[in-house]
Order: sequence, then C-alpha cells, then structure tokens
Amino acid sequence: MIARTVLLALLPVAGVFGFSNTIPFVAWSSKSSNVLDRLSPSTHPNHDALLESITKDESICSFDAIFVIDHPGLHNSDLRGLHPSCGVSTAIQNAPSSRQLPHVERKIVSKDSLPEGIASQCGFALVGIRPENGEWSFDGNKKHILTMSMPPIEGPVKHRKIVMSEHEQLIAGALEKLAVLSPSHLVLYSGSPLLSQKRQLSEFDPDYDFSSEDDDPVFYANAVVAPADGSIFQRYQLLTPALIISLLVVFVILIPVLVLGITALASIQSPLRSEAPSGYSAHEKKVQ
Repeated sequence: MIARTVLLALLPVAGVFGFSNTIPFVAWSSKSSNVLDRLSPSTHPNHDALLESITKDESICSFDAIFVIDHPGLHNSDLRGLHPSCGVSTAIQNAPSSRQLPHVERKIVSKDSLPEGIASQCGFALVGIRPENGEWSFDGNKKHILTMSMPPIEGPVKHRKIVMSEHEQLIAGALEKLAVLSPSHLVLYSGSPLLSQKRQLSEFDPDYDFSSEDDDPVFYANAVVAPADGSIFQRYQLLTPALIISLLVVFVILIPVLVLGITALASIQSPLRSEAPSGYSAHEKKVQ
C-alpha cells in the first residue's frame, strides 16, 4: 500500500519532467533507405547516438544530397499542429522511407558534427543555405550536404502556431528546390535548444562557447519571437499538457484517496471501558 502511494505521488513529477530536454526528430528520403528503416519508431534514443548510427551507415553515401534542417525551440506539438496537406506533411507521407521520433533526448551543450562527418566520409560538398534564399546553385559533379538553420520558435501556443505555419512554408519551398535539383535526397529535420537556454547553461559550464551562435545578429534580430506586451498568459505557456495531467492526477486520484483514508481512520470507534459479562461476580471469583 505504501509503495503504491509513493508511485502515485511520483506520477505527476514523471509527467512534468518525463519529456524535458527532448526534441522531435523527423527524417525521410526520396527512395527506400536502410538508414531510416533500421531506426525503430518506438525507441527514445539519445540525439548524439542517433546521429552516430546514421553516420556509420554505409548507404548514406548513396544519396546525391542530404538536407539537414535545424529548428531551435521546435516541439513535437508544433509538428502535430501542421495541416495534413501542407508541404512538409505531404513530403513525409509520400516518402518511401520515413521515421518520426517525437522525443529524442538532447543535451543543451551538445554540438552536432553530422554535416562535417558525412562530408568527410562521403566526399560531399558542404553548403549552408538560408530559409529565405532564392535560387540554389549546385556543382553538378559533386554530391552535397545542405544545412539550413531556421529562425527560433517560442512563445505561447497560439503564437507558435502562427510562426510554425510561416516556417513550414519556408521549409516546403526549400524541399521543392531540393526535389528539382537532386531527386535522390535524404532530409533530417530536428529541433534544438534555444539560444537563451544555451546562455543560461553557459553560466554553469564556462568551457562552453556559444559565441558562434551570435555570428549572425541580423538573423536573430529578424527571428519571430513572442510579443513582449500583454498578460502573462499571452507571453508564457503556463498550463502545459504535462502540468494539466499532473493536476488531474493529484485532484482526481491522490486527494480523494487521502480524504477516504482519513475518513476511515476517524470512523474507527473503541469502547471507553470494558464491561464485565452478565452473571460475573468478582467476589465469588475471589473466594474460589
């Protein structure tokens, strides 16, 4: 009984912190790929281990282009809120091979070496592009690995939906260009920690250098962020799904069980004194 009570008490904590420090990871390819087919969709891997397993696969060099998209602040709920007919959703649904991992553990200070590793392993040309870029120019004699960093996404739920819709259009436009220039391609789309999270953690990790994140101030100045005015509910997302579930568990399960136990203990009654049975005489018992 005590163990069950302890488990019920820890359930809200697990609901709140169970998916902390996790990011969504989505990958799809224009042809059947062992790189993605070997990834189990039911696992919750570490981000670094996931990228290492992708890099070590020999078939990754068979693609003409690999498109790596980094989206700071991306949540799994942002991807679930996309319209089924949008460009990104359609590309994933129509892909011969695809994997969607909603909760991949990722450290805030982890540094990705996937593009550089694949470029050196397969002899790809490393090209960095911007979401708002116009025409792409490829060297027809080389294979390419493309990296694109999206503007950060943050703020309350309604604001995130609007921003995510705008970002999805940029990604869909880039995917259309990729399909024209390189029919054989692999797309790796994942979230990453926000710059503010990296700055806060740098106070505890002096060896972490985030200066490279600030090399493009115009990029972050033009990023769409949450509005600074308005009430606290408009600026911050206070009632998250995990918090709502935790409150329901506490008020629907734990508190009724506690009240029932206290009521049962209070209803226990014991006689104030013991009465002798009928016909019993203490004097006769003493004489005998």
